[in-house]
Amino acid sequence: MKARSIFSLLPTMAGASLALGFAALMSGCGKRNEFVPPPPPEVEVVNPETGDVTVYVEFPGRTDAFAKAEIRARVKGFLKSRDFEPGKFVKEGDLLFQIEPEEFQAAVLAAEGQLKAAEAQQGIADTNLARRKQASQSGAISKIDVESAEAEAKAAKAQVEVAQAALADAKRALAYTDVTTPISGRASDSYVDVGNLVGADGPTLLTTVVQDEPIYVNFEGNERDALDRLSERPKEGQPDYSKDFQGVELRLTLSDGRVYDQVGEMDFIDNEIDPTTGTIKARAKFPNPDAALAAGLFVRVGLPQTIENAVTIPMAALQRDLGGDFVVVVGEGDVAQRRPVVPSKFRVDGKAVIKSGLAAEDRVIVSNLQRARPGLPVKPAAPAAKTAPAADQPPAETKPEPSPKSEPEA
Repeated sequence: MKARSIFSLLPTMAGASLALGFAALMSGCGKRNEFVPPPPPEVEVVNPETGDVTVYVEFPGRTDAFAKAEIRARVKGFLKSRDFEPGKFVKEGDLLFQIEPEEFQAAVLAAEGQLKAAEAQQGIADTNLARRKQASQSGAISKIDVESAEAEAKAAKAQVEVAQAALADAKRALAYTDVTTPISGRASDSYVDVGNLVGADGPTLLTTVVQDEPIYVNFEGNERDALDRLSERPKEGQPDYSKDFQGVELRLTLSDGRVYDQVGEMDFIDNEIDPTTGTIKARAKFPNPDAALAAGLFVRVGLPQTIENAVTIPMAALQRDLGGDFVVVVGEGDVAQRRPVVPSKFRVDGKAVIKSGLAAEDRVIVSNLQRARPGLPVKPAAPAAKTAPAADQPPAETKPEPSPKSEPEA
């Protein structure tokens, strides 16, 4: 009886233990499921910088030779020699080719002989005229005889002039057998080999000399830029583009992105806009002392433009979505806020130039942007100081880049 009563109590005791354990488990689970908010993300913030900045409006163009001379054979003959090295620099007046001169030397000798004969005939005619004039004074001959002698003297003088012209022409043709360059520059390859006949069907092209110091850059500005330039001019008087660009230092950017180490100047601006393309032709001139530039290179010409009181922010802060361009700023209570902005197309030292949407006192987030959700708190901090560049490190270039926004600029 006693054993049975003890065993009969076991289910009751087990149930009570399970109940107490379940209660304790539920109590523990309840504490672990309580929500603990994460700390606000740390972000670096900067204030927009304001001040005058210089940007460059860039136009695509191509380099062109300052001068170019086509060296041609001006007389007919066989090419005797080539007296230059293709691709090398030649100076004005240097001998480039020689055409066989013997035929032309003979022509000069013949012309000299004809001139001497004409001069002899002129001497005889002059002597005869003087004698007849003397005889007419004594009445020995008539006036008609004197007039005939005067005509013969004039004809003899004319023959001398003809012979002089023929001699000059023969000497000029002989001089053309020495083919020289009229300008200094670099010579191209020879287009005709020695021994070939040149000048048979007109002036034969022998080589080309290109002068590329200084060097031109031809480019075209669009209609809008031209209108902007006109709107900035004084209203009185006719436009004088050459004066508008006096003292303006132009920049040249090469196709690989390097900025050319020489500044240029505006050389020419056309007087009308091409209605078919909506562009106006222009030409800049750059020094090329070391022949670093060759004709035909694709480049970009940069015209400086000063933006007064410009607002700039790091490029890392500028974002874009379907709603447009924006930045994330820290608002009241250190809460992140989405701020729409209107960027310009210019970049200055890795910073975006903002046309509208920001003030100098705004705190713009520049790091950890993926965690800085608009409407949620953040922990702002100043950005870490960057190591100063070395003394011999060149300064950052002011380089315009395409705007992240495709709409036309205001």
